Amino acid sequence: MTAVAQSRFPSVSIDGRAILEAAGCTALFLLFALQQVVLGHGLGEGLSLGSAAMRIFAVGAAIAFLWRLGVPQICRLPLAAILLCLCVLAASALLSEHRLTAVKFAVRYATQLAMLWCILNLIVAYPGLRAALARAAVATVWIGILVGLGSRWSIGPGREIALMFHSADVLRYLPRISGLYEHPAIFGAVAVLVAVLTTQLHECGVVGRPSLAAAYAGLAAALALTEARNPLVPLLFLSAGFAVLRRGHVRRMALALLALLACFAAVAIWRRYDELTSASQETLLTMFSLGRTYIWAGAFEAWSGHPWFGLGPGVFQFLTPDFTGGRFLRGELHAHNLLLGILSETGLAGLLAFVAVVTAIVAPALGSRDPATLRWGWIWLVTVLGLGLFDFYLPFYGFSLHLALAAGFFLSLGEQKVPACQGRNLPESA
Repeated sequence: MTAVAQSRFPSVSIDGRAILEAAGCTALFLLFALQQVVLGHGLGEGLSLGSAAMRIFAVGAAIAFLWRLGVPQICRLPLAAILLCLCVLAASALLSEHRLTAVKFAVRYATQLAMLWCILNLIVAYPGLRAALARAAVATVWIGILVGLGSRWSIGPGREIALMFHSADVLRYLPRISGLYEHPAIFGAVAVLVAVLTTQLHECGVVGRPSLAAAYAGLAAALALTEARNPLVPLLFLSAGFAVLRRGHVRRMALALLALLACFAAVAIWRRYDELTSASQETLLTMFSLGRTYIWAGAFEAWSGHPWFGLGPGVFQFLTPDFTGGRFLRGELHAHNLLLGILSETGLAGLLAFVAVVTAIVAPALGSRDPATLRWGWIWLVTVLGLGLFDFYLPFYGFSLHLALAAGFFLSLGEQKVPACQGRNLPESA
């Protein structure tokens, strides 16, 4: 390998300590995913082991970080934005006409914000853990694939294990697998986030080619087995962007990826042909979006009636029939769009708070003069906004946890004391 190639793809190695760190992070991710192991009941629903573990870990780690490290300078703006989000959630829940449901989901969102704050501090304070966290995320995708296949084919206790992570209602999507999550599309979206963050860390020399290959293979397997279309959207946008803006082998790779993604989309449409043609009397957009146009119109109407603080966190999905002319089941469908989801639940105040969090995280990196950092800023914006074009994943713990990981990795790029390509070099290639 030439010196240029070595500098572009630095050697990454791994030892016993790194393996233990990755295994520990993987075990923690799996613990957080145990959303159907119920410990007790409150606010009209069960308190799961996974959500309880997330709250204990997030609060405990936040106190420990504050006690030992204070608030790092680069985390001050994100902290202010997170506190703004918490205030908006509290106001929206208290003003809601469906306060019990709103409070329940406000607690869920507050837990996710606490995890975001915890992960931001963890990655900024201990950048050497980025590799372990990335490898754990890749391992979790593959564990989800194995759990999904075990449930799909009823291999041994596969279905019983799957029901520790998601409810029995999720089994209605079979043969599409959902992994450790509540819906196949969530699993596909998580696999996209993991593939993108692993690519970023590989470019920085934090993880090696085996981890990158495992992330890509996991993404391909997840997309094929979930038959989800929405996770393809940001990948199509990114591939098209690179095909237009880049030259040489990068353009050829982007065009090849576009062709591959088109094949995935064609197979998903063919496999779900009956679902699509069941709405053949509707408009083309309504048919291919599986009724999303009605949900979007309903979410817009809901926000129009409550413009400042929305209906309350999580409330819209329980009022969907009221805003869609009786279509869909109560409690089954959320807004299926990031913008409309935020507006319908928490109004303009919630949208402002969300924009504040995004700005606080991406501003340090986007203010950099480093072309690679700027490029990754745009890649992440396209990825997150692309995933939010036809779906709304923020209410789900699994997605929000991996999004917090991505935010932490990206924020660390703007920290002058934590170089973007600072990785830990240990003996054995990985």
